[in-house]
Amino acid sequence: MKDRRLTPKQIDKLLANNPNRIELDTQPVPAPPPTPTLSFKGAAVEYDTLDSVSQVKAFCSFMKEVVSRYEENQRRQEEAETMEMDLEHAIELAQRLTEKEKKQLYQKLTDVLQTRRACKSENEILQPLYNYFSDKVLLNKMIQLQGTVSNMKEIISNRMYACRTSILDDFRTP
Repeated sequence: MKDRRLTPKQIDKLLANNPNRIELDTQPVPAPPPTPTLSFKGAAVEYDTLDSVSQVKAFCSFMKEVVSRYEENQRRQEEAETMEMDLEHAIELAQRLTEKEKKQLYQKLTDVLQTRRACKSENEILQPLYNYFSDKVLLNKMIQLQGTVSNMKEIISNRMYACRTSILDDFRTP
């Protein structure tokens, strides 16, 4: 049995050849009138050039990095001091060392001393910051501050005002 339904092309052909065809004047549906709200979304972006959220986040990261770096330097300095002692004892107590072995031991000692000095020097710079930033209460307060600033920025970016009177109706654009 043959399908008697017409295809879209056949329907278009029939309609195009129809002498009784009615042309409809189609106009776009007008947009609904704007709701009586004023949005301030652009203002938050335009005036927040400081970007306080990312600045507070960066400062918290800096605080954590100072504490971490200082503690890592302390650990490395102590390790270097232990290695230094081992190398000095090896040099002191070795009976028969070739010139090559002596040179290798002294080179290792030099590397260890330079590492220790680098850690110690950096920690001298970091010490005042570490003393201040290692306070867990301060770090927690900074993290809370970051959350508060983020929440306020979100609230401001979504802020809208709904007019309670018709006083601004003349100023609205359709």
